[in-house]
Amino acid sequence: MNSLLYPKLFGEAGERFAETVRRLSDGRFVIEVHDRLVLDQETFGALESGLIDAVWGSAGHHHREDPALTIFSGFPFGPDPAVFTAWMQSGGGGDALQAIYARHGMKSLYCGILPSEGGGWFLEPIDGIEDFDGLAMRSFGYGARVLQRLGVIAYELPGQEIRPALETGLIDAAEFSLPSIDAELGIAEIAGHLYFPGWQQPVTSLEILMPEQRWAALSDQDKAILEAACGDTLSWTASEAVARQVEALDRFRTMGVEFHRWPDDVLLALRKAWDEVIAEDVADDPVLAKAWDDYLRFADDFADWQSRTDVEWAGSTRQAGEPQPIEE
Repeated sequence: MNSLLYPKLFGEAGERFAETVRRLSDGRFVIEVHDRLVLDQETFGALESGLIDAVWGSAGHHHREDPALTIFSGFPFGPDPAVFTAWMQSGGGGDALQAIYARHGMKSLYCGILPSEGGGWFLEPIDGIEDFDGLAMRSFGYGARVLQRLGVIAYELPGQEIRPALETGLIDAAEFSLPSIDAELGIAEIAGHLYFPGWQQPVTSLEILMPEQRWAALSDQDKAILEAACGDTLSWTASEAVARQVEALDRFRTMGVEFHRWPDDVLLALRKAWDEVIAEDVADDPVLAKAWDDYLRFADDFADWQSRTDVEWAGSTRQAGEPQPIEE
């Protein structure tokens, strides 16, 4: 199995998945994990040729092969991990993803979920929408396309190139991943302003991807083992990843990083730009259009449920678990 992504949580999740498969099969089913044996843009070809049997990663990293896959890694102003998982597992999201992969003869299993990314690291604070005009920023996927509509010059740089690019002045800002993963890259040592929320990717999904023929050749028992290992990894990522973000923010505070919330006018402009981007994409791709319409119906139904179950906090004493205000 090829692992597309080197950061700790991504890699650890893939290794945990492989170890769970080995354990559930009493050592009979062994998955060898190789870090970046092939690059994401070469994945479909490597799977089709038999160079590798499967890939551990996220659907959006195959956007070059099929742009419609991008929404299945998480998308701008999308749901949180719990709602995204409900959509994927019970709300039709998984079926919609498989319909897109079927165009390429691929089979995907939903195996993990990570929480919201940071909104971006900046050398200088963002006071308003005008500060985006001409700003050079590392970004990816739909987030980059949205930012470009506001005048940002977007660069899709690998993680290890972000800090040098900030140091040399090639870029003025960067968004990459979760705070705990950004911490590994040393970005906080250069860019001292971190913005929230991570509007561009409120979740990151993880999957194992293989050719449909490879999946069909597996026994029912081995298919069940893979599905059980995905369930275990999904549960682990949902809890472990959150704990690591708390630790990362504490570390950033000791370094003097300033946390900011996006100004309201910036969030409104970003949301408007996202609505334009996704409208254009669904107009060009009927399969994506169906997936998007299905998601919107699910989101509307969930909003009805959520409006009836959300707890309003009252009184002056903060209760355990109540969200803390973002520091300015």
